[in-house]
Amino acid sequence: MTPAAKIGLFMLIGLIILGIFIIKIQDIPIGERGHRQVVSAYFPSVAGVDKKSDVRIAGVRVGKVTRIFLKDGRAELILSLDPDVRLHQGASARIVSLGMLGDKYVEVLPGNPNAPLLQPGTPLNGVAAPSFDDVLQKASAIGDDVKQVTFALRQSIGGQQGAEKLDEIIDNVRELTASLKDLIKANQANVGATTANFRDFSAELKQELPRLADKIAKLADALDRTVEENRPGVHDSIDNIRDLTARLKVTANNLNTITTKIAKGQGSIGKLINDDTTVDNVNDTLKSIQGGVKTFQNTVGRFQRYHLNMTLSGESLPNVSESRSTFGFDLWTDQRRFFRIEYVDPPFGRLKTKVETVTTDYGNGHSETYTRTTTKQDEYSSAFNAQMGYRLLPNTIVRAGLFESRGGVGIDQNITVLHHPMRLSLEAWDFSRKESNSPHIRFESRFYLNRNMFLTAGWDDPTYAAHSSILLGAGLTWTDEDMKYMLGLAGKGF
Repeated sequence: MTPAAKIGLFMLIGLIILGIFIIKIQDIPIGERGHRQVVSAYFPSVAGVDKKSDVRIAGVRVGKVTRIFLKDGRAELILSLDPDVRLHQGASARIVSLGMLGDKYVEVLPGNPNAPLLQPGTPLNGVAAPSFDDVLQKASAIGDDVKQVTFALRQSIGGQQGAEKLDEIIDNVRELTASLKDLIKANQANVGATTANFRDFSAELKQELPRLADKIAKLADALDRTVEENRPGVHDSIDNIRDLTARLKVTANNLNTITTKIAKGQGSIGKLINDDTTVDNVNDTLKSIQGGVKTFQNTVGRFQRYHLNMTLSGESLPNVSESRSTFGFDLWTDQRRFFRIEYVDPPFGRLKTKVETVTTDYGNGHSETYTRTTTKQDEYSSAFNAQMGYRLLPNTIVRAGLFESRGGVGIDQNITVLHHPMRLSLEAWDFSRKESNSPHIRFESRFYLNRNMFLTAGWDDPTYAAHSSILLGAGLTWTDEDMKYMLGLAGKGF
């Protein structure tokens, strides 16, 4: 090979390498990347973004800025994107920096993948990043606030008078610490005993709650079946009682006539009664009837030991601008067990999920089909509480069953505050709700102003930010004695 050919080959290789560098540096699209998408985006400000700035999606470089215009007081960017980029309806763009001092680039948010594709020529709405002047302005405002705080502190604790105040505060803290130390030391044994009692109570509660919940669930199912199966029979029984009453009246008249004849010794029965053997048999029969009457009296006595409490309450949830109300009954079968049935108007309805298939026709025989899932909350649903309660300790009650038509458990602790009774309640239900990974938790304190009126305060659903709120309310409660008194007054009124 001649020297001239060698020089020519060397120059050719150098030109090829130079061309490759130019293509890489200038990001000239060739091959499959040559058919790029062109999308325009409008921003109120694009300070820091220049021509050939990067365009990224999720941090991955997918194009560059090809041109920058000023149109109607806003900046218009022409973006050149890779052909495999898919933008959906709702897509947008924003200006982002690579770190605090890095170059700025355009971040494209492609939209919901389940939404239809963006029509060609549709511009993107852009959001500008905060400028350094904005950051300095906020920092200056913060500095002014700090100056005001330090000035107030200097005015409060500065000088001889401030030093005396600090000494007085330190002496008070020292005396308080000593008092607390003595108090803890004096009640250390009581605190240990209380902790041990609470540990034993927790262990017993852990064992008893599953069994109680299972029994309540079975009882609720049995009650539902019994009521549903015997609903027509109840009406028939009432009609039968009316018919039986009419017949008993006729029978009583007939019995009066028969007993008169028997007393006079007329007829076969009158003659048999005068027989000593017949009299003995009758006496034995009367003794058996007397035993049955005593059994019936014992049964009625057990029903008389039942106690019924009725409660009506309403609460406000100011954090979510909602309210909740309940109305129901507590039936105490003895001193340890009761059943609760309540109607609840909950603040939030149940979530209903709808799945539908949507087909979009773009013309020219091209169409796309996708599945859309929507979740809607029913605002007019109601719920019920059906629970069984058990008194574990004199002032501690556990409950299990349905809480707002969902399975759950609860615990009530009765205390005395300012010579008034107060009840602390903790409830948890709906352990498998879809909108949150945690159950519905509710803490409520009920302070009784008197026997029939109370105030409520607490926190509802603290683990679900969308529904979390404090609760404030009031209510009324009546015992069976109160209801008998009110029914008596109503009867006198009529």
